[in-house]
Amino acid sequence: MMKKIYLDAGHGGSDPGACGNGLKEADLAIKVIKYTAAELKNNYACKVYTDITADSLNTICSRANKWGADLVLSNHFNAGGGDGFEALVYSIKTKELGLIMEKHIKKIGQNSRGVKYRPDLGILRLTTMPAVLNEIAFIDNKKDIRDWDENAELKKVAKAQAKAVAEYLKLPKKINK
Repeated sequence: MMKKIYLDAGHGGSDPGACGNGLKEADLAIKVIKYTAAELKNNYACKVYTDITADSLNTICSRANKWGADLVLSNHFNAGGGDGFEALVYSIKTKELGLIMEKHIKKIGQNSRGVKYRPDLGILRLTTMPAVLNEIAFIDNKKDIRDWDENAELKKVAKAQAKAVAEYLKLPKKINK
């Protein structure tokens, strides 16, 4: 049976998320999710559900659970003056998923603040499958976001995320004829 990946933009609908340096978190997260979906669909045997409009955390979690996703990936851009990527996971059971994400993101040149346990986050707590919330970069740190705010750079992030999902779920590569 084909694996199912649920991709959540983290912010969308009426929620812009964090803002900084003339950018909105929702705009960047939606682009990364769309690019990640394309990478997965074009290169791996899997089913992908892309959620870029939901305003309600309960709606997102309910959709992922009802669909029977094998993995949830929620994309965000951090704020608060830091620098770098973070993979947030629910518990020790999903730490491997976070470590694989971190490995692939570091390969494209983004520094990492590590894999952190966040059992308080709804997207991690209310879903019934492995889930990771990626904080790609700090939108309010000019140096950090400068490296990850252009479409070509966001596509690199998406490709890294797709590779990480494929590695974690052991997705077969599509054979291009």
